[in-house]
Amino acid sequence: MSRSHFRTHVSSLALVGMAGLLVGLPAAASAQTLPANATDEATTDQEITVTGSRIIRDGTEAPSPLTVVGADLLDKRGAQNVAEVLNELPAFRGSTTPSSTSNLTKNVGANFANLRSLGVNRTLTLVDGVRFVPSSDLGQIDLNFIPTLMVERAEVVTGGASAVYGTDAVAGVVNLILRRRVQGIQLRGDFGMTEQGDGKEYRGALLAGTEFADGRGYVTVAADLYRSDGADDSYSRDWGRKEYGLITNAAGVFPTRFIAPNVHHSTMAPGGLITSGPLRGITFNDDGTPRPFVYGQLAGAQNMIGGEGAGQRLYLGDGLLPKLDRVATYLRTGYELSDSVEVFQDFSYARTKGTATTPHYFNFGNLTIQRDNAFLPASVAAQMDAAGVTSFGFGRFWTDVGTPVPVSTNSTWRSVTGARGSLSQDWKWDVSAEYGENKYHQQILGSFMAARAAEMIDAVQGPGGTIVCRSALTNPSTSCRPFNPFGVNRNAPDVSNYFRADQDLRQKQTEFAASAGISGKLFDIGAGRWGIALGAEYRRSTLKAVADPLSNAAVFTFGNARNVNGKINVKEAFIELDAPLIADVTMIKALTVNGAYRYADYSTSGGISSWKLGATWDVIDAVRLRATRSRDVRAPNIPELFTPSRSTQSITILDPARNNVPSLVFPFVAGNAALKPEKADTLSFGAVVKPFQGFSASVDYYDIKISGAISTIPIQDIVNLCFGGRTDLCNQITRDAAGFITQIISAGINVASQRTKGIDIEVSYRAALGQGSLDARLFANHTIKNTVTNGALVTRLAGQNDGSPQNGTGGIPSWAVTGILSYEIDRISTSLQGRFISAGTVNNAFVEGRDIDDNSLPSALYVSLNAQYKLGPASDPGKYKVFATVDNLFDKDPAIAPQSVLSVNPVFYDILGRRYRVGVAVNF
Repeated sequence: MSRSHFRTHVSSLALVGMAGLLVGLPAAASAQTLPANATDEATTDQEITVTGSRIIRDGTEAPSPLTVVGADLLDKRGAQNVAEVLNELPAFRGSTTPSSTSNLTKNVGANFANLRSLGVNRTLTLVDGVRFVPSSDLGQIDLNFIPTLMVERAEVVTGGASAVYGTDAVAGVVNLILRRRVQGIQLRGDFGMTEQGDGKEYRGALLAGTEFADGRGYVTVAADLYRSDGADDSYSRDWGRKEYGLITNAAGVFPTRFIAPNVHHSTMAPGGLITSGPLRGITFNDDGTPRPFVYGQLAGAQNMIGGEGAGQRLYLGDGLLPKLDRVATYLRTGYELSDSVEVFQDFSYARTKGTATTPHYFNFGNLTIQRDNAFLPASVAAQMDAAGVTSFGFGRFWTDVGTPVPVSTNSTWRSVTGARGSLSQDWKWDVSAEYGENKYHQQILGSFMAARAAEMIDAVQGPGGTIVCRSALTNPSTSCRPFNPFGVNRNAPDVSNYFRADQDLRQKQTEFAASAGISGKLFDIGAGRWGIALGAEYRRSTLKAVADPLSNAAVFTFGNARNVNGKINVKEAFIELDAPLIADVTMIKALTVNGAYRYADYSTSGGISSWKLGATWDVIDAVRLRATRSRDVRAPNIPELFTPSRSTQSITILDPARNNVPSLVFPFVAGNAALKPEKADTLSFGAVVKPFQGFSASVDYYDIKISGAISTIPIQDIVNLCFGGRTDLCNQITRDAAGFITQIISAGINVASQRTKGIDIEVSYRAALGQGSLDARLFANHTIKNTVTNGALVTRLAGQNDGSPQNGTGGIPSWAVTGILSYEIDRISTSLQGRFISAGTVNNAFVEGRDIDDNSLPSALYVSLNAQYKLGPASDPGKYKVFATVDNLFDKDPAIAPQSVLSVNPVFYDILGRRYRVGVAVNF
């Protein structure tokens, strides 16, 4: 779009705003309002004013569904991070959490919010209504970077958010409102661990503040120091020791697959296993001597039931929780130059370091050993000669050379300078400029290169009788060193350095954002003053990623980051109008219409518009109806546009070209410069009832349809569609000489559509009970539909509890409910929380009895208990406080749902078991 065209849009909005100013400035005020990003120190007993729009309002009055999580709930849960509480809300599904990154190679230990299970890149995270520097190349904000004590509340808007808050809010907005003025010092320290003795975590937190110059100025600081030692692998849990896995049935026998315990690997072993030809079934002891391999039942391309290999599943040594070190700091200052002008400055710095583990390197029978291999035992060579074979297939579980260790170091500093004030009692304004940098360093220590490993085990007798790599016969300058694959620990420790190397990615992002806005009251046509907010924003984002030469050459089995260099400039302008139309007539206590429009001009994808139209109808004081219709948008980000092909996490697929045997593959994804912005049409309507004091309930229906959704075709679907005749997709699949898939490339495309619809329910009740107070809250979500449509291919995800993120979009339970019951009396307060997900399927596409023996996954209820006791003097009982929390009180095991590595689903089900946390808080 031309610059002049953009100016035309901005000018149109400015004319509307000027008209509002001319009409509204002379009018008398009916009530003073605060700017949209204002936050006053609140206590538990105060009614907190929240927005959901740029025009200030109470949350239950907003036309869009809005959920508020206050600091009191964070305290009751004993939360280490605001993400812990948000992810327990039913609206958040499939979020990235430390436990879900335990065996990933990127963003280890991160917390990225995911609303509606539409993807973390479709949830916009703001701080005080302002953008925050992205923590990942896809634009997500790591909630680890915000000190928990600094959070006053989190506002979650789940409909019509793009026009109000900015593009990228297809699923909604998480707006973290931070404390402004704080008097005194609060210190907090706590320690936690699992019942198994692992997962130890330590935290120290500070919140302090003071005022100066007779209250005209203030300073607030906060800091979090946190460390987690990580958790052991699945064998540390009873469900892991049962070794559940996915088994493929015999050819022509139904069901095609089933889940069984005592599953071991059938085509690899730590000392090596011959997997083809007349010598199939010979394995090797630790000292390299051959012996018969003990097969179990239904031995397939990867797995079998029973047989040998107990304690040697892929998840051996693969921790359930990564190690994480985190420091997050925040400084906020402000000064009132006059009664109507305040200047402010925020500065924050945060750094995390996450260390994970990934499975040992493995080959499911896709290596080749030649007859003249110099390490081949003489007895095996003689059997080959007798059988007349010159080579055989070979599988190996490389437990003797260590595991790859992903290490993510992520740091961000951010500065926000601005001013806010009033033109009159009715008109407020604010301007701000933000600049920040994120530096991300990704290492995968000891990463494997499959081609080099195959080269090293192809060892022969060289000149003079020395053993060399076969490649050395034609290339004497090679640094390849021969590796003896028969047995365990048969090689010098440094030999494997030829096929193991450290991957290294250094990435820098910068963001500059400037914004200006004004809001106020206009005229009154008899039902109340009309409100207006308008403003403009400018944002410039850059990303430069530099990967090591080997990764750029894509020689590693997984990882293989690529160099990326790109930037995006965005100009935006918005206007929002709140119009009370009718009041105090029969059946209409109040009728108000709310609308918003935003225009954004992207340097990469041109101009896009978003809009919202909503209404609230107060039938009586106790009943309010609301509805919103909106167009929300998301433009492609820098990696989606410019990233060269790179590999991602390994996944298990079924290969129809090989009789649907499971195959473990390492997909490659790539950017696409031709991507267009996503567009989402959102409809929501519902009701809020407040029949008596202390009680409120809301029910909202939502329907979100994304057209041109930016996604990759699921890896399994690429294979299936190729087998079904889509030759264009076959070009994205590479097979080796034996027919095994070695690589699949999936580039981002604007998928035809994605749609989700459901119902949100929220109930709260507060009342005096005995000598104390009772507080109850319930949040529920019912997902009616969640589908991804790509041409004739429709993937239905609602009610599919696998939660697997491997294809970009995982399933989502049909029902999710979280209930919190708290009681406080004198110095004691307790809180009981229940988190429920409904039963579902392993895969909605499976027909039970044909595709799988049992396609059901059970429901789950997780209970947490928190207790606090105040130890302070009678004059200030809250000065000292001790607290304790027990999560997963009944130590409920996760549902068995084999993933690519784990035998359980870490997204929806708790995989750590019962956990304890104790701590102390001091207030001065």
